[in-house]
Amino acid sequence: MRFFTPKYLFLLTLPFLHHTKAEDVLFTDAVTYCAESKAILIDSFQIAYHRANHSVTFSFSLASVESNLNVSANIYLNVYGIQAVNQTLDLCSYFAGVICPLPQVNFTGYGTYPIPLKYTSKLPSIAWHVPNIEAYARVELLRQGSNEIAACLQATLSNGWSTRQPAVMWVSGMFTLLALLVALLHTILANSPSPAQYRWFDILYLFQSAGATGLMHLNYPSVYSAFTQNFHWALGLLSSRGEQSSIDKLRMKTGGHLTSEAYSDVQYIDRQLSPYNTFVVNMNDAFQSTSSLKSFIAENSFKPRELIPSLDSRAMIPSTIDQNATTDLDTGIPVYVNTLNIPSANAFDTVFFVFLSLCAIFIATHALLFLIVVLVGRYRPKTTWAVRLRNMWWDFCFGNTLRLCLLAFLPILIFGFFQFKTGDSGLSIFFAVLAILLTLVPLILTVYLSFLRDRRPSSTAPDISALYTSYKWFHSAGVLYRPYRQTYHFFWFAPLILAMIVRAAFTALGPTSAWVQVIGNLVVEAVVFVSLVVCRPHKDKKGDWIVSFLSACRLVVAGLMVAFIPSIKVAAIPRTVIGFIMIILFGVPTVILFLGLIWNAGYGYLWRRRTRRIEDGLEVDRFVASDNSSRQAIRPVEIDEKSNQPDEGKNDKIDNSNVDSIPVSSNPISTTFPAESSHTALGRQKSIIEYSDVPNSPLNHERNRHSTAQDAYDEVARGGGVVHGPIMNRGLSNTSGVSGTSGETRYYTPGTYSGEEGEYFHE
Repeated sequence: MRFFTPKYLFLLTLPFLHHTKAEDVLFTDAVTYCAESKAILIDSFQIAYHRANHSVTFSFSLASVESNLNVSANIYLNVYGIQAVNQTLDLCSYFAGVICPLPQVNFTGYGTYPIPLKYTSKLPSIAWHVPNIEAYARVELLRQGSNEIAACLQATLSNGWSTRQPAVMWVSGMFTLLALLVALLHTILANSPSPAQYRWFDILYLFQSAGATGLMHLNYPSVYSAFTQNFHWALGLLSSRGEQSSIDKLRMKTGGHLTSEAYSDVQYIDRQLSPYNTFVVNMNDAFQSTSSLKSFIAENSFKPRELIPSLDSRAMIPSTIDQNATTDLDTGIPVYVNTLNIPSANAFDTVFFVFLSLCAIFIATHALLFLIVVLVGRYRPKTTWAVRLRNMWWDFCFGNTLRLCLLAFLPILIFGFFQFKTGDSGLSIFFAVLAILLTLVPLILTVYLSFLRDRRPSSTAPDISALYTSYKWFHSAGVLYRPYRQTYHFFWFAPLILAMIVRAAFTALGPTSAWVQVIGNLVVEAVVFVSLVVCRPHKDKKGDWIVSFLSACRLVVAGLMVAFIPSIKVAAIPRTVIGFIMIILFGVPTVILFLGLIWNAGYGYLWRRRTRRIEDGLEVDRFVASDNSSRQAIRPVEIDEKSNQPDEGKNDKIDNSNVDSIPVSSNPISTTFPAESSHTALGRQKSIIEYSDVPNSPLNHERNRHSTAQDAYDEVARGGGVVHGPIMNRGLSNTSGVSGTSGETRYYTPGTYSGEEGEYFHE
């Protein structure tokens, strides 16, 4: 088992990481203009810094459109807020003077410039090994004599490592899908006590929370910002170029006016909320880049032809726009979605169409499953799971509908509220209202009806909530309250669903004040955590422990985000360290939930087979007749009259072939007994009676032992058992549904009953 240690699991992820050779090189990741280019048009530009020889190599393709233009180049390098390089070069002394003045033709050049040790010593050592290094370079071409800017380029730099990995996205997505499939399997096969039926949402919500933490107006470190983008799928941000084009046309035809362009994160260099923010960089604030390109990657060579072939690419550098044309609205959600190549104006529509796709998959999957159930029931009618699923089909569908509402609830709220804030297309606003109603109304209706049912006393079990005795309700709405004790059956809605609503409001509707967003989310997580610790609402200690731990991790993450508030001005390196801590706080729960999924997959079948509670549906089996009028044939079990114990030997010899032919009274018949022999149904008398079933029974080969006469009555009253042998009843009064005489087989319909020694049958 040594191959499953964290060390080996980390090694398995190495093939998925994009990396360079071990020469420690910072190379160009993306390039844009940083000022409007008038005298010089630049086609491509790449720069790299080599740690081995402390030199900068660069290559470019440009054209001069102004005659007699002599320029010098200023090279500026910033790493984690540290000004590592700031040097001006006289280009006339390079390239044998052929570029002085710059020719009015398109040409390509390259060169190397050694960096003095006094500058390179300022570079932090983590720059060569930490993913998503916060480093950028700027090159300004200055007119000789006047020092006016003739051209300005800026480029983000990379060391080849990143926390944004396609492997993480796929593994987390498949993990969640597997958890959901296991939950559905336990729902289909039997009355399973496994927590897998509801733990899938804890897994999904963990990834949704990780993604949502990257949506606020904060100065995130690049390492954490890239990490949150691994979970864009959990927020419904899945799109294609064709889909975005269709959404653009749809918006424009319905009153949309916002831009349909998507910008990458390179445009936020030196902006107010930027991971590359230094607060001291001397740049022209009147200009701002608008789009990015992927340049070819310079390794440690000096000539373009010697670069790694797979990294050799060239593209046009786009023009710039005035930085003042974009405001603080472009931080938070717009930054997140733009990095995914989704225009911020299209954010909600993208989520909505993903939701519609999930609805279509839901309908198609259930239609296919129903067809399978029908075919199995026709050709293999004794298949237990198919018969049971057919009987509870609509309950199963309604329960899964509630699961679908939970799955899409948080993304639709966040981006629906964001759509209300931005306005734009009238149709998009209508879609936002529709989607919120489709997900919220079923949940509100369910919790309301659950309260009404819980307040209704049960005639058969006054001490047990009707939510846990109703077969249909438990297997439909029960998917929401099944994890909780009877007293806290509402806990899934208050505080959890309410907390999601408030959190979405702070994230999407809140002002651009980072303090309001962070403190608001922090208070919400604190309220949830305190309520979990104080109430301990789950049906077992393991549930209380795992959910409280998940809540504590979210609470700590919300607290650590205070360090990303721009006004606090935490330095770049401490912010990066905090970002790694937050990544760990999401990684550890993921490992725990994965181990829990493995355990819960076999829970109730491979292990803990006899561990059932009222909250697991134990009482549903006994009181199924109260909600299901269908008649089920029950195989009788003989009870030894001397020992008052089940006689397994006789039970094995019983011929069950004619059980269905036993006459059954379809109407209740009242019978009056002498007062001295009349007993109340609540009388307690120690007796052991065991019931078995046949394949068509909801019990599904499950034996339930009951230790009181009350239990015996409950079993007969619910329409599920045949009892042979004496039953000692005390004080039955107000009897109904009784026929026959003492010593004969008695037939019962649901209701109270009385009698002396005899044999009883009830359907």
